[in-house]
Amino acid sequence: MHIAEGLKHAKKVAGNREAVVCGETRYTWEVFDQRTDALARGLASLGVQRGDRVAVLMLNCHRYLELYYACARMGAAIVPLNIRLARPEIVFILNDSETKVLVVDKTFASHIAGRDTVPSIESVIYNGEVTPADMINFEDVVIGGSHMRETVDQEMDDDDLAGLFYTGGTTGRAKGVMLSHKNIVSNAVNALLATGYNQRDTWLHAAPMFHLADVGSVFALTMVGARHVFIPIFNPVHVLEAIQNEKVTCTILVPTMVNAVLNHPDAGTYDLSSLKRLVYGASPMPLEVLKKGLQKWGQIFAQGYGMTETAPLLTGLDTWEHVVDGAPEQVRRLNSVGKEALGVEVRVVNAEGDDVQPGEVGEIIARGPNIMPGYWRMPEATAAAIVDGWMHTGDLATVDEENYIYIVDRSKDMIISGGENVYSVEVENALYTHAAVLECAVIGIPHSKWGEAVHAVVVRKPGMSVSEEELLAHARAQIAGYKVPRSVEFQLEALPKSGAGKILKRDLREKYWVGKSKYVN
Repeated sequence: MHIAEGLKHAKKVAGNREAVVCGETRYTWEVFDQRTDALARGLASLGVQRGDRVAVLMLNCHRYLELYYACARMGAAIVPLNIRLARPEIVFILNDSETKVLVVDKTFASHIAGRDTVPSIESVIYNGEVTPADMINFEDVVIGGSHMRETVDQEMDDDDLAGLFYTGGTTGRAKGVMLSHKNIVSNAVNALLATGYNQRDTWLHAAPMFHLADVGSVFALTMVGARHVFIPIFNPVHVLEAIQNEKVTCTILVPTMVNAVLNHPDAGTYDLSSLKRLVYGASPMPLEVLKKGLQKWGQIFAQGYGMTETAPLLTGLDTWEHVVDGAPEQVRRLNSVGKEALGVEVRVVNAEGDDVQPGEVGEIIARGPNIMPGYWRMPEATAAAIVDGWMHTGDLATVDEENYIYIVDRSKDMIISGGENVYSVEVENALYTHAAVLECAVIGIPHSKWGEAVHAVVVRKPGMSVSEEELLAHARAQIAGYKVPRSVEFQLEALPKSGAGKILKRDLREKYWVGKSKYVN
């Protein structure tokens, strides 16, 4: 089964039901089907063929959802771009993916100035009203496609590429995660089994649509003809208004978003009674925030754990398992990521590949039809991540007697700050380019709002000086703002190292995590 077949089913079972609500725009699944068909034809008229890449750099919008399905219908691969990346990072991804068509909105149109840096781009489509002279208006593409007679719908193979989803790289470069139609549809079916979504549901797109946290449920909801409501970007008031006004039944928010909505001074004035499932994920949820949410909004919370490479769902902790006043073992499970989802196999193994016993720590590995085929044009990285069919997540965890999984650390040098993955090596590479930096290590330290904050430990070169402000400004010119350290600690002595010469980051982190049960927050 490929992605577009899910849309075909939605049209059949819910054709006359409202499909999207985006500002003043409202239309049915029948119209959505017509628009995505026309958009696919319009893209074809611009030279997009099966297997070509179409990149998207936009805020949340109904047209973003249309692009997911138009690309799927014609066999193109969508490349959703992180809206928080710096321009050099975006240029790298566009070149690495050899993007043929780029779709931008008003917010990001300036990012593609000087298109000679991305020679593969043949057309830029503009989602907005006043279209720049060197771009094509989105609606013109749709209208043009609606007048074409020939069909562009393709008979897909399950293993055909559906999208490239770029993640930060531990080698200092972004990696394109290849997800096939089988990966995405399998995840959608797993999500349906886990949640029971149906056509009476209304999903709020509050998390960014380039992120698998949001997209992970999108295809499942579309399959059953549920309703999609869009806000351009996360804002606590806009979330509260949308839930109240559109009777939203389900959404996903990363923990920092949950915290912002929960603690907004006007939160209590909105009617949130329609909300039945608030999924959280992408980074660990502070237990106190979760308890407050349960006390304030009731048993509507559900956790999903996974990663881009797994399309993304691996485990879940359902609403009925979120208990704050039950037996001690029930409350303890709020610290877990739940159990493996139906349809995917998840294990926690030691260095020998054997399943750990309760209390022992090992790495989470997984296999199933939702596991990526690999990284785009990176066979060595693929071979390192997928061993004998098992995806090695890099997350260290333990289990209890009932197979609930508890993450305790990350073997990869990755920090999750505000739901965004920050890879230490990528930040360190930027810092090392400053002439005064002799050694540096980037670690995650506890932060009440972001979960973890990016912190740099730096040793200056003898006889040279650099201030915290200068170093941060230097980094900000090279990498996205969310990757730039929030703080810098200067040391006079060399950083601690192992016998093999590797910097011991655990030693650097230890003083910040005293009293914590795990090295993630």
